Amino acid sequence: MDWKSFMEGGKHLSIFALSLRAIILYIALIIATRMMGHRQVGIISGHNYLVAAGIVSLAAIRMINPESSLTAGLIIVFAYAGVNILLSYFDIKWPNVIDRKPVILMKDGILLKRSLFDSHVTLDNLLGQLRLKGAHNLSEIDTVVLEPYGKISVIKKLEALPLTRKQMNLPPKPVALPTILIYNGKIDENNLHQMGLDSTWLKKKLGEKGITDSKDVFLAMLEANGTVYISV
Repeated sequence: MDWKSFMEGGKHLSIFALSLRAIILYIALIIATRMMGHRQVGIISGHNYLVAAGIVSLAAIRMINPESSLTAGLIIVFAYAGVNILLSYFDIKWPNVIDRKPVILMKDGILLKRSLFDSHVTLDNLLGQLRLKGAHNLSEIDTVVLEPYGKISVIKKLEALPLTRKQMNLPPKPVALPTILIYNGKIDENNLHQMGLDSTWLKKKLGEKGITDSKDVFLAMLEANGTVYISV
């Protein structure tokens, strides 16, 4: 293999060389994304979005065009990542300088027309976002905020909020993540023991569902309220 053509590009690269270049670029993208951390994955600011779009476009061009320089592509990918990390640091230190501020679109149940115009949010856009939040009636909403990352936060009026267990004088329900006991027919012994349970208890629970062999179970989970969810 001609390594100079491989790195700098050439018209007659083999399928193996093209595949290897694509793999190298893909691994570089993974490393760069890991370097940038969760902020990049969540795309929670404008510069995060630009970096993501730029890196993906750059990598796609290098993967498709055999005459493009792989070396230059790798340099630009990590340069993009470095600039994004720097901007993210500045964003934490001086958020009002680097990124946008949240914009209040509704306050005390009144739509702020100037804020809607300045943010380029149409009424259809706003109503669609509110429906996704489960807020179908404007009369039930107290405050609407357009967050810097483009999402909308909704605060409903007190009379429109659902009753809580505390308001109904009911005991609180335990809140915890469900624990996987069986996945794809295999019992997770560590999770079972951490919950203070054993295989006898699990077999009893499976027997209540008419299941005699754990290998027939695709997924079994112990939920916070003590319910065992079983899917075969």
